[in-house]
Amino acid sequence: MSAPSVLEKMQAAAPDAEIWWDSSPLVFPAFKERVLAEAPDAATRARWGAQLRRFLDTAQPAGSLVRGVTTNPSLVAKSIIEAPQTWAPEVREAHLRQARPDIHETYWIIYQEALRRAAQTMLPLWRASEGRYGWVSGQLDPRCIFDADAMLEQGLQLARIAPNLMVKVPGTRQGYETIRRLVARGISVNNTLSYCVPQFSACIRAVEAGLAEARRQGVDLARWRTVITHMIGRFGSQGDLLDEAAARGVSLDAREVRFAEIAILKRIQRTIVEKGHPVMMLLSSLETDAPETGALSMHLEETAGADIAYTCKPSFIADLMRREGELGDLDPRAIDREIPAEILRKLERLPSFAKAYDPDGMPPEDFANYGAFITTYAEVARNARRLVDFVARHAAAEEAAEEVASGREPAFATAAE
Repeated sequence: MSAPSVLEKMQAAAPDAEIWWDSSPLVFPAFKERVLAEAPDAATRARWGAQLRRFLDTAQPAGSLVRGVTTNPSLVAKSIIEAPQTWAPEVREAHLRQARPDIHETYWIIYQEALRRAAQTMLPLWRASEGRYGWVSGQLDPRCIFDADAMLEQGLQLARIAPNLMVKVPGTRQGYETIRRLVARGISVNNTLSYCVPQFSACIRAVEAGLAEARRQGVDLARWRTVITHMIGRFGSQGDLLDEAAARGVSLDAREVRFAEIAILKRIQRTIVEKGHPVMMLLSSLETDAPETGALSMHLEETAGADIAYTCKPSFIADLMRREGELGDLDPRAIDREIPAEILRKLERLPSFAKAYDPDGMPPEDFANYGAFITTYAEVARNARRLVDFVARHAAAEEAAEEVASGREPAFATAAE
């Protein structure tokens, strides 16, 4: 067996930590081939190949390092748009099988089918672990993030796709109401678009209220799980932190920005451990760091030893493999280390950090107005629209072909003139 990978070392530092894959498992074989093609020599290729086989075997996921899967509209859109040979016929069939074909309904059908196929891949692991592992997160339509009733209806639809489908709900005020209502029905959830301690507090209140209602109603919770996503790498890079620092004459280097992200996670994780909340933190948007920081990935090295889940995007895994020689020994007590006091004092001068770090720093109405939330939501909505456009183009092509075959002029051609 080749030497353990960086992620295998992370798993060893905390036996209850979990490594997840941040994309559809359907794209993993192609990712693996791309990474191996970049290997500089045969020995490296063999080592990387062994690590990737242990990381995720889509034919036998129960024997893999990966314990779960996260997706979102951006990832689903990417996987579909990059495989038109697979998905264009699916779009055409889904569109034509409707009595009154509708582009947005076709989009939702295709989106759910992509989630179903991902969940099917991980279902053997879910069954083998009796529901502990093998979950696949499927996110609600980003266009509904302020409509609790619409999100509840969509969440119920997604939960019916597969027993191991975990509904991914945004961290808006309406999203936390949706989480309460889904948990009350025994549905597993993943709180996403969350960056700060106040959102964590709102999620815990929603989860515990939902659990209380579920228990009163005798709902089966034997295979229920909830994770709370901290989009850790987006907090520093896509929020207001750097702009606020520049406006106040505060210098922040890359290491200090990372400590801002990690400080929030550590405060949340400490609360979970001390109060025994029935949730697990899940870190997404993980990043590697520039060599001058003295770390391969502070997101990993400063949280080692925590019972949390790390969902790893393909580019992050590839970076870890290329730079694995830079990783020193992992300290299993790293999660309990305090943030350097002088850095914390500097960060607390910045409003966006102060609001995110304080459990009462902002009311639920303000969650969707937070810088990192706005930036990420715009990206997710843009990619959802790209998938809608993909569906529209391929559905229109089929409609045009039918009209030509029947001797009628294609409607979209007439409109273009």
